[in-house]
Amino acid sequence: MQVYVVQIAERETPHAVDVASGLNIAAFNVGIALGALIGGHIVDQYRLIDTAWVGAAIVLVALVLTRFSGYLDKKDRFAAQLNNV
Repeated sequence: MQVYVVQIAERETPHAVDVASGLNIAAFNVGIALGALIGGHIVDQYRLIDTAWVGAAIVLVALVLTRFSGYLDKKDRFAAQLNNV
């Protein structure tokens, strides 16, 4: 994932690759914090077993967003190839 972010940063803003890498690491830390917060809320309000279902839902949302990001990236690369021809 970090390699993908750095590759996009190199293509879009070559002078700010280190910033993109730092923001990527910060995003992972925010994800960890949100996971702990949501998990704690689920355990507090519901049952421990419900964390599995919520986790599965979050994974499905992440999968959809990842696929959509890949689709947008391929579309942008295809458009760039057409412009270069």
